[in-house]
Amino acid sequence: MSKETVSQPTESQNTDAQWQTLATTSGIVALIQLACVLVTVVVTATVGVEPNSPLEYFEMFQENRLQALLRLDFPTMIQLALWPITIMGIYAIFRRTHAAYAALTVVFVLVGVTVALATHSGFSIIRMSDQYALAATEAQKAQLMASAEAVISTDMWHSSAGFLAGLFMQGGLAFVSIVGLRSGRLSKGTAITGLVANGLDWLHVLVALVSPSLAGILLYVAGPAYLLWFPLLGRDLLKYGRNVKAQQAVGTSILRQAQSN
Repeated sequence: MSKETVSQPTESQNTDAQWQTLATTSGIVALIQLACVLVTVVVTATVGVEPNSPLEYFEMFQENRLQALLRLDFPTMIQLALWPITIMGIYAIFRRTHAAYAALTVVFVLVGVTVALATHSGFSIIRMSDQYALAATEAQKAQLMASAEAVISTDMWHSSAGFLAGLFMQGGLAFVSIVGLRSGRLSKGTAITGLVANGLDWLHVLVALVSPSLAGILLYVAGPAYLLWFPLLGRDLLKYGRNVKAQQAVGTSILRQAQSN
């Protein structure tokens, strides 16, 4: 047996080791994302949703800054920022059998995440809130409120950018859930809950244009599905990482036997 033939599996094992580490990390990150979703649910139920006017935002920051940050949906912002790691773990699961579909999902999700994070109004509102607290005249306060109203109307929840972010991200995740269900690369529970959560969320984005009340119902149903999907997805990613590690151990054993011969 030539030296090149013996060394080839080692290079493959090194590559697999990198994907195994990434998949395992992604599984842990998916569970962190679940925690972010749970924090959002608790904050919404106990503290409330985002304010309806700039003045409410400014008063909220003056009264309780931590509560204000939570109501500005920063947990969701963190959850979105973690998606590049999670989506690469999903790619790892599909890379050998459905690489093209997985790559398309990665593109959709990254586009959605980038657009959503770029249009989050949180840091702008924080800055204007601090300026409002220091404003000396009513004219300055009125100017800041007008600026805040413009920022809020163009943020990730109220703009075309947010609309497109939802279509890209939820569409990509619903698509990969279908691929996972048909191929068996994801467990049936993970694929179905992923399709229900992201599919209904995707429909919610479209329906909100013509019927906000119906869109709210769709999102109300999608919410619990997300609480099931994230732990199942994390389990699948961690399981894939363990399987790759086990395959590495078998490959190493075979390689050593080949080298000894």
